[in-house]
Amino acid sequence: MTDTEVMVVGGGLAGAEAAWQLARAGLRVCLLEMRPVRRTPVHTGDRLAELVCSNSLRGDAPSNAVGLLKQEMARLDSLVIGSARAAAVPAGGALAVDREGFAASVTEAITRHRRIRLERRELTELPQGPAILATGPLTSPPLAEALTRELGESALAFFDAIAPIIADDSSITSACFAPLVMARAVPTTSTSVSTGRDTRPLSVSCGQLRKCRLRTSRRLICATSRAACPSR
Repeated sequence: MTDTEVMVVGGGLAGAEAAWQLARAGLRVCLLEMRPVRRTPVHTGDRLAELVCSNSLRGDAPSNAVGLLKQEMARLDSLVIGSARAAAVPAGGALAVDREGFAASVTEAITRHRRIRLERRELTELPQGPAILATGPLTSPPLAEALTRELGESALAFFDAIAPIIADDSSITSACFAPLVMARAVPTTSTSVSTGRDTRPLSVSCGQLRKCRLRTSRRLICATSRAACPSR
């Protein structure tokens, strides 16, 4: 137990989970959510962890990376995963939820936790003490401006975790989750995405990236099918 209070800014999935885990670790938490004081263009309610673009949390099978992550989070008593299980609806191999029930469950757990204090107000400057910014792409403009000033960047980008493009030289390949990638052929009809240096289709690594004879840059991951790959 400690008297330190950590501020978590943003009451979405990441912010709610961060507040929950910090509280479980014995810290006092102030969770800041600007709704309903300041609305966003996409949220319709005031509850925490409101899903705005899909009710699916993607695959649930432990044989893929996102399913394995869910199992790991569940072992850590994840609030998001626990609430999702309680509000789950049939969706084949995906973990889909009843949006209203899911958000209500997360909100109730946060508001009832004795070490979490929920505040409804907009933050316009960076907090001074220990804090986690979990505001995502819907960060309020004043806070986004404060963050860009602090970082010295002219603009910030939001990377959607559902469709990542990863630079090979930034990853530790020996620690990558690759079984399903190795087993699948990527069709050559994939949509090309320009990288500024090449316009060949991008995909996750096929496992032959280090010795590939097609690529022109170490940062490219080719989508050539297994059958057509000259490096195999």
